[in-house]
Amino acid sequence: MTVGGGMEIGFPIGEFNATWGRQVAGLSANFTVPLRRLPFDYGFDFAWVRMGGDSRSVLIQEEYLPDNGDLRIRSNVYGYHGLLRLKPFTGKVSPYIEAMAGARHFVTRTVIRVEGMDQPYMEQRNQSEVTSSVGWAAGVQIAPTKAFYVEGRVERLNGGQVTYVDPRSITIGSDGQVDYQTLTSGTRVVNFQLGIGLRF
Repeated sequence: MTVGGGMEIGFPIGEFNATWGRQVAGLSANFTVPLRRLPFDYGFDFAWVRMGGDSRSVLIQEEYLPDNGDLRIRSNVYGYHGLLRLKPFTGKVSPYIEAMAGARHFVTRTVIRVEGMDQPYMEQRNQSEVTSSVGWAAGVQIAPTKAFYVEGRVERLNGGQVTYVDPRSITIGSDGQVDYQTLTSGTRVVNFQLGIGLRF
């Protein structure tokens, strides 16, 4: 069994690159379990990357609350993929390839926080769409010890069309009014990951 995670940088390709055209960065994590007597592992991969956002101080017109709050709007992409990994051998250097299938969630949320409140004063989902996602990955684990490894990995994911907020278009008024434009495109991407992990 392995559990790993690290940094991820995504490069849009095809229509996604023509429409969005910017790199994204975030974090990823995965775990795998070996299939008995076969050179295969199966598991799950989770990823989070930030597309962008904005923030500003806004006026709060509520009695018994501070005059100002902190408004933040963030556009993120979450990836949820099952994986089947072919790893011919496990040693100090362990290359692998894998098939991936799942979904990616493009979501933009607005949150207003006020000093002294444990919960957000306001939380709103501005835009949210999910698309199916399939692809492949290849990587190598280098293990200086039996239990610890460093991992490099590349993924290519193909996704359907989604409509998502263009963070470059976000504007926030002093009254907290949020305006933005949306883009629609396919979601093909190549991700590069560098991380660490543990073997059990």
